[in-house]
Amino acid sequence: MAIAPITVEPSQTWDGNDGPWSTFAIGFGTPPQYVRLLVSITCPQSWAVDPLGCGVSDPARCPNRRGSLFYKNISSTWQDKGLYTLDEELNLGYTGNGNFGLDTITFGYPGSGGFAVEDQLLASIATQEFYIAMLGIAPRPTNLTKPDQKPLLFATEDAYPSLLSNLKRESKVPSISYAYTAGAKYRLNRVLASLTFGGYDSSRFVSSNLTFGFAGDVSRDLVVGLQSITIAGSNQSLLPTPISSFVDATVPTIWLPLEACKAFEKAFGLTFDDASGLYLVDETLHRALLSGNATLVFTIGASPLSGSVVNITLPYFPLKRASNDTQYTLGRSFLQETVLLYEDLRYFTDTLLLITKGHNFSINQCRFVEALPPEIHAILSPDATNDTSNPESLSASATGGLSSGVIAAIVIASVAAFTIIGIFLILLRRRRAPTTTHPDRVDHPPPTFISADVTGEHELENKEVPTPELHGEAKDPPEMDGGIAAVELNAGVYDVHEIE
Repeated sequence: MAIAPITVEPSQTWDGNDGPWSTFAIGFGTPPQYVRLLVSITCPQSWAVDPLGCGVSDPARCPNRRGSLFYKNISSTWQDKGLYTLDEELNLGYTGNGNFGLDTITFGYPGSGGFAVEDQLLASIATQEFYIAMLGIAPRPTNLTKPDQKPLLFATEDAYPSLLSNLKRESKVPSISYAYTAGAKYRLNRVLASLTFGGYDSSRFVSSNLTFGFAGDVSRDLVVGLQSITIAGSNQSLLPTPISSFVDATVPTIWLPLEACKAFEKAFGLTFDDASGLYLVDETLHRALLSGNATLVFTIGASPLSGSVVNITLPYFPLKRASNDTQYTLGRSFLQETVLLYEDLRYFTDTLLLITKGHNFSINQCRFVEALPPEIHAILSPDATNDTSNPESLSASATGGLSSGVIAAIVIASVAAFTIIGIFLILLRRRRAPTTTHPDRVDHPPPTFISADVTGEHELENKEVPTPELHGEAKDPPEMDGGIAAVELNAGVYDVHEIE
C-alpha cells in the first residue's frame, strides 16, 4: 500500500512572548504530556520546557504562556542522557542548556488516528531565550559529545536519528522531505501554520519555479542569495550590498547588515534603541507606517550577485542589526508569507549512513484564499514503493521546466510593509552550495492528518530575557500586524556538548 504524507494539524492557539505565533500540540513522554510548540527547521532534536523554566518570580500563567511544561520524571519511557549545551543560534548570541534524553513523541490524541515515535532525542530546557518548546525537523542525526571530543562529520551508529529519519525508517512517510509555513494571524481570518511530512500542500502557495541546492554546512544548509530589498512601486533600494542569508524558523526576526538597517531607518523614520538593541515604535509612527501601506520586495536567487531570481513580498517585519555576515538571517516572520519546501531524497541503509539521491529546497509565496481545500502531494524517496507513473514537478513552469543546471534562486513575492519593521528583533548565522536535482513527485491518496488542539532533577538555567518592546508592550510582534562547499554524500551530524 502506498505511503501517504502526514499533515500535522496546528493547534488553534497563538503563543509566544515575541509575537502571536501559530503553534502545534505534540505529546512528549508516556503517558503523553501535550505541549504547544513551534517548528525549528534547523534543529534535529525537539525541545520541551522544563518545570524549572517557570520560577518563583514568574507569573502564575508562566506554564501556559510557555505552551505547557514537560515533567520528565513522570514519563515511564524517559531515558536520561545528561546535561548538554544548546548549540542552536550561538552565532546570534542565544545561550542555554538542556537535559537530554530519549523519549516517545506522540502526534494526535488517543483515538484520533495518530501515532507515536519511540526513542526520540529530546531536550528539557529552562532557559527563557527559547521561550516556546520546539519541534526539531531537520533530518540529520545528533551526536552528543563532550567538549574535548572531536565532532563527527558523518552519521554513525553512535548518533541519534532525527524525527523525520525515524518516520521514514518506520515507513510512516514516503521521504524525509517536508513543507512548512509559519502562519499569519493578520491574514484573512487568522491563517494557521502548515506542516507536512513527506510531501506538501500545493493549495498553500504559488510555486516560485526555482530551487536551491543545500549549502555545504549541514547545520546551515538553507542559504539563499538576497540580491535586493526594495519598496514596491519605487526604485528605492534598502539593501546597499547583496548578501547570502540563512533561512531559519527558530528565531522570529530578520537580521540585516547595519547599512541596510540604516536605510530602513531613513525610509520609515525608525529609531534604534541602543540599550535594548531594538527598534521602538510609538503610536504616532505606528499610524504613519500603517497609512503609508508600503510593500517590501525581497529579490532572492541562488547567488547574491547573479542568476535567476524570485521576488517575495512582505509587509513590515521585525528587524535586527547583524554584526557580521554569520548573522544574516531570514527568520520565522519571513516564513509567515512563504512556504519552505524541503525536498530531500536521501534515505538510510541498515546503518545510519545516508545515501544521497538528490535534494534541494524552494521558497514559495503563500497563497491566502479563504476556505481552500488542501491539495496534498507526496515527495518520494528512491526506495519508495509508490507508483511514480504520474510524477509532477513544482519546479516546472506552465511553458516548460527548469533545466537541470538551474541552481536555485528563490525569493517569494512581496508583502505589504507599513508598520514595517517597527518591531523588535532577535538573532542568527551562515552560507551554501549549488544543485538542481528534482525529486519524484506524485499525486497521492488522502494524507494522514494528525490533529491537535491544546489550551492548555538536574540543574538547568532559567535565564530571564526581557520581552522586546513595541508601542510600550509587545504582545503581538514580531508577527506582522495584524565559499561554497560541495554537499556531502553522507549526512552531517548535529553535535551537542556536555556540560561538566
